[in-house]
Amino acid sequence: MNQILIYVKLPVYEREWCEHHFGNPCVFPVQSHLNNVIRHFSRKRPDGVLPDAQQDGEVAIVLKGSASKKPETYNYISVHGKAAIAEAIDDIFSMQLWEDLTDIGCRSVQLSKLIRDWMDDNGISMQSNNYENLRQKLQRLKDSFKKSGVNISRGYKHDNR
Repeated sequence: MNQILIYVKLPVYEREWCEHHFGNPCVFPVQSHLNNVIRHFSRKRPDGVLPDAQQDGEVAIVLKGSASKKPETYNYISVHGKAAIAEAIDDIFSMQLWEDLTDIGCRSVQLSKLIRDWMDDNGISMQSNNYENLRQKLQRLKDSFKKSGVNISRGYKHDNR
């Protein structure tokens, strides 16, 4: 049987990350939070609504079903459902970014070098503004802690602010 695909718009760096770790089209682990979110928002396709075609900026994701929601029947994801899936992907992406780049053992290395190395390891190209977008994303994560009085960037050599 052919795979049933859904398409979700993501920033370039998250699309490349997804395809690097989960393939193209992306196949998320069966018991993962991402598949749970996708299943939650899977609906029966409304009458007269054709399947989506992949647009620029969208990642292809294999729709996995369950015993109660077969993808042959439950293969429609609303705009709001796609936004929720994109948010869940961003959460996983941000957790990996945070976990990998806030390692205390690397604090004597310039953050820019850590980010570029992380991009290489995770299949993210230097094209577009990927580096700058990731640097800003990490900075926003750190800033959110600073608002609570927690400075997690103390000790980085040449901290890129």
